[in-house]
Amino acid sequence: MAAVSGLPRYLKRPAAAPVALLLIALTVARAAASAEVMPLARFEVPAPTAAELDPLMTRILEALRTGERLSPDDAEDDEAALRRLRQQATDVLATEGYFTPHLAVAADPQKQARYRIAVEAGPRTSVERVDLVLQGAIETNPERLAELRQSWELSAGRPFRDKDWSNAKSRLLARVVERDFPAARMVESHAQVDPRSASAVLGVTIDSGPQFSFGPLRITGLRRYDQALVQRFNEIQIGEPYSASRLQDLQRRLQACGYFSSVVADIDLDPDTAQRAPIQIQLTEAKTQSVALGLGYSSNVGPRAEANYRQALIFGAPYTWQSGVGFDTTRSVGYTDLYFPPHPNGSVDSLGLLAEHTDINEVQTRRWAAGVARSLKRQIGATDYDTRVDLNFQHELRTVTGAILPASTIDVVSSTVTWSRRRVDQVTDPTRGDLLTLSGTAGLHTALLSNLANATLWRGYVRYVRYIPLSSAYQWIVRGEAGYLVADTLDQVPSEFLFRAGGVGSIRGFSYLSLGQQVGSATLGSRSLVTASNELVRWFGPRWGAAAFYDTGNAGNPVQLAHLARGYGLGARWRTPAGPLALDVAYGDRTIDGQGGRWRVHFSVAIAF
Repeated sequence: MAAVSGLPRYLKRPAAAPVALLLIALTVARAAASAEVMPLARFEVPAPTAAELDPLMTRILEALRTGERLSPDDAEDDEAALRRLRQQATDVLATEGYFTPHLAVAADPQKQARYRIAVEAGPRTSVERVDLVLQGAIETNPERLAELRQSWELSAGRPFRDKDWSNAKSRLLARVVERDFPAARMVESHAQVDPRSASAVLGVTIDSGPQFSFGPLRITGLRRYDQALVQRFNEIQIGEPYSASRLQDLQRRLQACGYFSSVVADIDLDPDTAQRAPIQIQLTEAKTQSVALGLGYSSNVGPRAEANYRQALIFGAPYTWQSGVGFDTTRSVGYTDLYFPPHPNGSVDSLGLLAEHTDINEVQTRRWAAGVARSLKRQIGATDYDTRVDLNFQHELRTVTGAILPASTIDVVSSTVTWSRRRVDQVTDPTRGDLLTLSGTAGLHTALLSNLANATLWRGYVRYVRYIPLSSAYQWIVRGEAGYLVADTLDQVPSEFLFRAGGVGSIRGFSYLSLGQQVGSATLGSRSLVTASNELVRWFGPRWGAAAFYDTGNAGNPVQLAHLARGYGLGARWRTPAGPLALDVAYGDRTIDGQGGRWRVHFSVAIAF
């Protein structure tokens, strides 16, 4: 056999040849894989603009990676792809105000990609002048013209960015449209950019059209209800100047009333009817019957269940009947309410009956009550206001287990006014804002009608909660409440007007409503209440967090309030669509009554379906 020249010595041995060929194949495959994994190019942006431009350049490369697959050995593919990258980078830089960039392509010396594209953005274009033209009926209102010109957001001297330019135009038009001129339109806009001087001259022309005023309602979509029901929610007067917020408020009230599943409110933009422009209301009626069920668990009351039935059309009239029952380890309740159609100002009248049995800390009550109420819900900006006035009669039988006290039979006529303000960023999971509730009650118990001075009761209550964001991860929650009752004797005051404290939402570390007037082993309601809480929450991500808290307060007479109970501990938080769930471990300092301290776990969860 003739010798084979030019090969390594080990390849000349037949036994070694298969191994050598395998090694060569693996080396070639590894090189090919490495070439395939290595990206085509990377952008290199100098430090002054890197923080702003790097994310934009990264998105361009990501779009390339998700596009067509390139061969690492095809120079034509590389050249075409690099041309696209340069063009896309130039276009993106132009949207940020860089119209004279320089992009240099070369092999990547750091081997992070096959090519490096060095980006010199050049000078950034700034706004030299803005020409705003507002024409039409708005020209007769110089104050409004000055206000709109003052509100223009992309003023001279600011960097020119395409996003800012688009936003400034759309927001100016929205400000014109929101009052008096709903038919306003943008006639012309231009941005003249001079790359050499890195300056831009902007021009915007808006035609306001005629000035509009509200006219009558035009209602479509009603089948069960009369148009008079919709008119009850309308506070807009015919001839009132057009306001988008007034129209949105009407739509919100109709949507929230429960009679309709969808509501669209708009104005007829026909210039011929501008002085009395009809308000067009398109409605879809909601189902007249609904059933709601709920299950839950709380360390305060244990497992609980609720059921509710709602009927929105009674004998063909727009009355709403609502009835339900609820059960937990401390309370069973049944109720029925009849709601009348709302008044023109949005207030709602109702009649109600209630029967309830409670057994809390060895105090048992059986009561029934009947009453009338008027409630009003308003929203002004981002703030919700609720006002409720009720007049009730209730009969209660109260007994104390294990105490040498006679059962109390209580008959009281009372009126309560409750006012609350909610100003938070989110209803179910607030991170900033506050909640304030004020309540006042005046009552007369029938057992002492012969002596009116001793038959009256007066009660006041206030509760305040504030959510304070300290940073993106930390939140501080402050809570406080106080109440006081004036009455000749507590034996003739219903339990719902007396004060007790303890448990979730009050003073953690103590069982539910265990703080108050002590009679044997039972906890009765008291004349006064003071509680306060500080809680620091640390969020470790979008859903999980931890909390440290300190609660203090008491319920009782003034002497008892001088010796405040204290509860403190740690907890876990889990954000859900219904709000954060809390699991707390708290130590209740009970040395004030000689019983020593105790650790308790507090938890609550609710599921509606």
